[in-house]
Amino acid sequence: MQKKRVTITFLLVLCVCSLYFTYLLFAPFLYSLLTALILAIVFSPVHARIQKLIRRPGLAALVSTLLVVLIIIIPTILICAAITQEISGLITLVDQKSTESGGLMPFITKITERPMNWLGRFIDVSSIDLRETLRSRLEGLSRFLITELGVLIGNLSSFIFNAAIALVTLAFLFREGRSLRRRVATLMPLSSEQVEKLFSGIENTIIGTVYGGLVVAAFQGALVGLGLWAFGIPSPILWGVVAAFFALLPVVGTAIVWVPAALYLLLNGHWVQAIILAVWGAGVVGTVDNLLRPFLISGRVQMHTLLIFFSLLGGVSVFGFMGLILGPVIIAVTKTVLGMLREESREWTQSWREDEPNAEQG
Repeated sequence: MQKKRVTITFLLVLCVCSLYFTYLLFAPFLYSLLTALILAIVFSPVHARIQKLIRRPGLAALVSTLLVVLIIIIPTILICAAITQEISGLITLVDQKSTESGGLMPFITKITERPMNWLGRFIDVSSIDLRETLRSRLEGLSRFLITELGVLIGNLSSFIFNAAIALVTLAFLFREGRSLRRRVATLMPLSSEQVEKLFSGIENTIIGTVYGGLVVAAFQGALVGLGLWAFGIPSPILWGVVAAFFALLPVVGTAIVWVPAALYLLLNGHWVQAIILAVWGAGVVGTVDNLLRPFLISGRVQMHTLLIFFSLLGGVSVFGFMGLILGPVIIAVTKTVLGMLREESREWTQSWREDEPNAEQG
């Protein structure tokens, strides 16, 4: 018995050490692996239909992976091309207006003259050097864009490498997903019912979070497009689609669309409409995400809306963009494990109470 305890202790220590070094090996690719796992779960219904049409597992996994690439890359390319074209038109408009006013700074000073005069009725704006403030802000923005462009170019090779790892892993998960799930289940000291409850909780959370995020993005894009259409901004449908695309990014969000649109109105002298559009974007469109996303996710995840709200905020602050999915998943796993512990404790207490009279009789 003593030798067995020593053996078990040694194996546990060895297991902990090996798991730690395994984590060090996979840590550089953890984001890519998590991305592949999330995509595999989200697109599992699509892959199941493809498997019914294509009986060869390897070929079906390849087709499903290519389909995921097309679904993600083609809309991204089209949206980026449309954004480039619209930004080019906006730059042309600014150049034209600034040339008519004798330069960019006189043009900006001219269009901000009326708002500054209006503000002067309520506060003292004589100490505000608008020209110098705008110049310093533009210089700071230029330095920021140059720095970010350099970082983006430097990280491009790393992004391509991580994307390739994610795609290879995704194809493997499509092909070996079921057998891998069974292998992981055998390593857990849980009953088949508990394993299924744990796995289904993770899958439902990921699917609910992703689909809920898509619904929220579509809703925000529609609101942005409606606001742009109301104030006569060109191509409101296109920019609504762009806003829906960027609504999936928590740091950027729809502000990347309605802020330039408000500036466009300001450049054309419609500063009241610009302020209303900014209020619409920040006050209405911006709050939809905080109100609608937790409500949509809670319907599938069976979790309190307030808990989901904080799991989303905390997940983003800790894990970045991936935290929109990992935050609710962590809470869902914790909730499921606590439920299992409660059931096990209840069964153990009940069996102990039943065995106690038998022990006294013996």
